[in-house]
Amino acid sequence: MDIKEWFPEFQVSAETDIDLQNYFFKLPEVQEITNSRSWLVLGRKGMGKTAIYEYLRQADTVDLNGFNTICINFSDYPWPAHQLYKEALAGELSAYQKSWRYLFFVKALSQLIEINEKQGVNLNKEMKWAKSYIEKVYGSPDPSLRDVIFSKIGRLSSIKGPGVEVDDFSLDVGEVSFEEIADNKQLQSQLRSNAFTLLNYFEKIFKDNCGQTKILIALDQLDENWLEGEIDEYSKVLINLVNVCRNISLDPNVSKNLKVVPFLRTDIYHSLRFNDKNKLFQDSAIVISWDSDSLDDMYFERVKKYAPSGLDIKQDKKSGNLFEFVFARQGTPAFKYITRRSFFRPRDIIVYFNKIRECHIENNSGLYTSSELYDADREASISVYNEIIDEWSNQFPEIERLLSVLQTIQVETFKYSDFSEKYSSEFPGFTDGKKREHLEFLFDNSIVGQKKQGRWEYMCSTPNLKMNVEKEFRTHHALKYRLHLLESRPNQSV
Repeated sequence: MDIKEWFPEFQVSAETDIDLQNYFFKLPEVQEITNSRSWLVLGRKGMGKTAIYEYLRQADTVDLNGFNTICINFSDYPWPAHQLYKEALAGELSAYQKSWRYLFFVKALSQLIEINEKQGVNLNKEMKWAKSYIEKVYGSPDPSLRDVIFSKIGRLSSIKGPGVEVDDFSLDVGEVSFEEIADNKQLQSQLRSNAFTLLNYFEKIFKDNCGQTKILIALDQLDENWLEGEIDEYSKVLINLVNVCRNISLDPNVSKNLKVVPFLRTDIYHSLRFNDKNKLFQDSAIVISWDSDSLDDMYFERVKKYAPSGLDIKQDKKSGNLFEFVFARQGTPAFKYITRRSFFRPRDIIVYFNKIRECHIENNSGLYTSSELYDADREASISVYNEIIDEWSNQFPEIERLLSVLQTIQVETFKYSDFSEKYSSEFPGFTDGKKREHLEFLFDNSIVGQKKQGRWEYMCSTPNLKMNVEKEFRTHHALKYRLHLLESRPNQSV
């Protein structure tokens, strides 16, 4: 039986991978999220943040240390509307904190009410009041983010406390539009006043009634669809979010029952500017990282799932079972050949194997050949290039021109002087400091690397690597074919 008959092409997107839970439930990061005090998940694009998020969304409570999960995707979140909840008189690092707490406690209290009702628990007077308010103001017992942001709350003249029902007549006029509030300072003030009054009531009711219930709110795609020119303001919103999550984790009255876990790109977190950022990183961050062995284990789970019963799968070969040969060029095992042409991200590995499958022609062994491994290198290189552009085009619009600089150098291995010459042509008038900053960006993101103990290394595989402009650089092999690079010029040693 040929390999194409039993081993499929895989989706790159975590949202569309139907077998996701089989691959990610073993990750130590999942256990850290549910079993440790850590609450911030960091990783580069393609490292598996959304895959872990999807696992949390789909997994049973019993597999999550008793947590009931609320998973919120911010891919289409109305960020400009969130700014309407900004407290004008508060400092920049606290102006959005109440708005985040408002969102979280609306969602957490809605979930708590639903859990209690499913368990047959009679709601007390406060919980019944909260349920009535949530359904009438937000239009649903389980409101979405948009329901909360664009609710009828701006229409209410005031918020009465528990025991006083919301006036149905005042809600008949419908929800308030973004445009209407954006042009009306009085409506903005009313919106914030009502929202934050409800926050006080909802937070107290949650704390008084959560009992042994544990709720985990996971936040994904917080860095999607940012508008160019708004990044500074969004950064402040994120700083407020991080501080709110930290405050909840430190609050003895709620931390055992509520945990808010934002999933952020590592580079975006490091770009934020606030006090105790490094301390928070050390104490509370879960950094997703992979090496060749863990990536092999991840992919081997797929092999074991789809391998036909009659196929002789050798456990020690792991993903090597897919190939008719053991070693590729220079005595490198096939899977390590692939990881060396990746940024050690699951996405890179999945794409490379999909490209091998596209190249595959049925043969006697029924497995992938060495020539197919090598042929896939070119197509995978294009994919990696496109991923880099997609990853950085918003936050770092110069990325495409920087890759053009590497392409015009023409060879994989180059000196700082080579980079400087081509950089000056692409970025005329830029200072030496900016040039150094851009090269450090390429280095920090493993687009270029340097030798360490005689081997070319990159930050993705050697995080403690330090850049030295006196030493030669090398463009990552994953980009070699897309940038049309030669290994070396004549008489240039590699």
